[in-house]
Amino acid sequence: MMQQRRKRALPLWLAAMVLLASISVLPTKTQAEPVSLSYDFEDGTKQGWYGRGGIEVLAPIGTSAHSGTYSLSVSGRTAGWNGAQVDVTPIAVEGTTYSLSAWVRLPAGTESAPVSVVIQRTTGGTNAYEMVASAQANDTGWTKIQGQYTLKYPAENLAVYLESFNYPTLPFYVDDVRIERVPDPEPIVIRHDIPNLKDVFKDDFLLGSALLVNEIEDPNGPDAQLLKKHFNSLTPGNELKWDATEPAEGQFNFTRSDKIIQFALDNGIAARGHTLIWHSQTPNWVFYDENGNLASKQLLFARMKKHIETVMGRYKGQIYSWDVVNEVLEPGDRQPGGLRNSLWYRIAGEEYIEKAFEYAHEADPNAKLFINDYNTHDPVKRQNLHDLIQRLKNKGIPVDGVGHQTHIGIASPSIQSLDDMIEAFRDLNIEQQITELDMSVYTNDRDAYETFPLELQVKQANRYRELFDVFRKHADQLTAVIFWGKDDLNTWLRTFPVDRNNWPLLFDERLQAKYAYWALVDPLKVPVEIKQAKSVGGTVIVDKTFDAAWNLAQPVPITKAGKTAASFRTLWDEGHLYVSIDVSDATVNGNDAVDVYIDSNNGKTEAYERDDNKYTFRRSGANPHKPADYKTVNTEDGYRIEASIPIEGTEIGRSIGFDVRIVDRSGNTETLTSWNDLHNGQDSDTSRYGVLTLVEGPRVTTAVNGTPVIDGSIDAVWDGAKSIATDRWVSGASGSTAKVKTLWDGSRVYVLAEVTDSMLTKKSPNVWEQDSVEIFIDQNNARTSAYDSDDGQYRINFDNEPSVSPGSLGGNLISAAKRTASGYVIEASIAWTGMPPQAGSVIGFDVQINNDEDGDGDRDSVAIWNDTSGMSWQNTSGLGLLVLE
Repeated sequence: MMQQRRKRALPLWLAAMVLLASISVLPTKTQAEPVSLSYDFEDGTKQGWYGRGGIEVLAPIGTSAHSGTYSLSVSGRTAGWNGAQVDVTPIAVEGTTYSLSAWVRLPAGTESAPVSVVIQRTTGGTNAYEMVASAQANDTGWTKIQGQYTLKYPAENLAVYLESFNYPTLPFYVDDVRIERVPDPEPIVIRHDIPNLKDVFKDDFLLGSALLVNEIEDPNGPDAQLLKKHFNSLTPGNELKWDATEPAEGQFNFTRSDKIIQFALDNGIAARGHTLIWHSQTPNWVFYDENGNLASKQLLFARMKKHIETVMGRYKGQIYSWDVVNEVLEPGDRQPGGLRNSLWYRIAGEEYIEKAFEYAHEADPNAKLFINDYNTHDPVKRQNLHDLIQRLKNKGIPVDGVGHQTHIGIASPSIQSLDDMIEAFRDLNIEQQITELDMSVYTNDRDAYETFPLELQVKQANRYRELFDVFRKHADQLTAVIFWGKDDLNTWLRTFPVDRNNWPLLFDERLQAKYAYWALVDPLKVPVEIKQAKSVGGTVIVDKTFDAAWNLAQPVPITKAGKTAASFRTLWDEGHLYVSIDVSDATVNGNDAVDVYIDSNNGKTEAYERDDNKYTFRRSGANPHKPADYKTVNTEDGYRIEASIPIEGTEIGRSIGFDVRIVDRSGNTETLTSWNDLHNGQDSDTSRYGVLTLVEGPRVTTAVNGTPVIDGSIDAVWDGAKSIATDRWVSGASGSTAKVKTLWDGSRVYVLAEVTDSMLTKKSPNVWEQDSVEIFIDQNNARTSAYDSDDGQYRINFDNEPSVSPGSLGGNLISAAKRTASGYVIEASIAWTGMPPQAGSVIGFDVQINNDEDGDGDRDSVAIWNDTSGMSWQNTSGLGLLVLE
């Protein structure tokens, strides 16, 4: 797992330090009346606040205040955890809930940044850090931060502080801090009357959770009860890492880890060890000798052996599997085989991985030994990890399994890529585990929600369902699926990558089952997510051939139990909606059929209206609907339905209700698989139909066969190539544009861009803001919302300086640049990825021109051939189409 900056007690490994309010003197539970107290700094003093790091400058100032005259200025910070703190130990009453609020502002000229309020609690001599709230502060006005905090455990010391963890030097002002006791909330009681998750998956794999020791301080409390009810594997989140078990050489501390392992043993729960060797959270002394020089390989191995022997020896026979090495790979190929350039690697090379497994096997021959990493869905990193494991096994190194962390988002990576991830290691004949599963509800690092929107709750639930369908599909490979936390309060994602609320797990902050839980247990209890699809303009003839126009349409999958049961494409023209559905069904049955549902006005009603229609298209081709027309053709793994459905009022931007249901009949058994309405109530209810929006189709151009010399000169072979123009605007309305031509052969695609640009500059250090040409390639034309392994972004500036994303595809590009009287010429050659396409193939393609018009280092305009979304760098669904002739 990525480094946990600090450990929290309520939230799992929440290590954030953030900005907010504080306290003064709070009532205890023995006082008759609750007392509300505040800090307004109007007396011109710091009112008990002090710098956490001892270097901060705290001063009352009279130049900026939320109310009155004074506020408290906090400056001189040099680390993320530095900030303003106040001791509130006198009011630390276990079981009490407090409401905290504060107003914050940044000094003039300071860029907007988050500030947070955090509690530092000391229990049993160990500090825990618990975030209260965070808000985005700015220099234009005062921002309120507010939240609640419940002191769930006895505390020797309690303090409140404000910080900005990811902005270590950020100065800020704070004012009008208020804290008051709130009425005692209803006690948290977990539901015992719902299915145990571990039983739901008992025939598939272990179902686990990571935790911190604070969650089992009370072995009979609700947190512990939830762990015991639902999980049959437990992973200490921080307690077994090197900095926790051996902070100083030879000085071992197992106080916290012993509690977790004993809790697991007492309750018959398997325990998993995380982690022995990692580049992070390993004390610096491990890598240096007594003279402060980098340790020798022999010294490093001696320390490694001693550490592994001691830690694993203590829990021999009690921990069933270990992450022996963690995150030894980096994205891309910056090191040979993608290995991370850590101090471990710099001292010992790849051998340190071999020794770690050898020492671990000696320490506990019966434990299963895993190599654990993140982003193993990435094809390049996945292959590097596969090759590393193969090398280790070829040497006889005892690697028993691969762990996929699987920290994913609500939109990416694709479910298919996670399916491919597991399949890719099947040939190694090792165990696989999902070791750190969670799902952020965000798609970027900028958004932040105060509450969890219902739409996202449903979207997350359905994505978890699809994900576990894949896990069950590979149950013969997976021996465990482990969540990185059990509930939305105990999650590192509330402070990583930025401070904000997040809801990535199956249970909410009060340990109640979310829709994400029910999606795994009883999907019909989850509201239907209204899916969106686009239908592009185009016309086809309904016959038994696949017209070229269908290449304009993006296939939309219909999945069931982790497999694609069918996919559909749609096109439209005036008066018609065309539908092509490919069904995977190798068993021929004349009663098989596809139902297509149309709600022409997208009314979303619970009963049919006059504009609502159902069309049944049979595999046998029988009983055609009139005026609808359809044809059926057999395919390699099933059949295809092609249909023309009459529809009035077709125009760009119109949305219609739409659903597709696959009917698979075998004997007396009927299986229904729907694109949108999982309840299969489409015959009478349109409220759960998806939405199909009519849009303009992508532009299409052609590339003739030819092989130019890439030198910046325009060879005669280019004369036969079709010319297109970057005449659409992503940003700006005028600026640099280009004429573009393409060629191809069996090895590469070739692009010639003649750019008109009156002023050439690369003043900006950001390559995307320099005068340059960007080429986007989606070789299999999958038109996905995130890059697949065949997708690439190739940028070349006017000085022929390339930049490629992902970096692993850098070797695919050959380019040349030449300045001209009117601008510059870019000539590029890009190698095909994997199996080269053939004549007649259609690939996703676009060309973009970046322009700094006045040389000030800012990108002033972006012209493109097709996709004006500005998202081509990570989303291929909007690219144009290139037909290879």
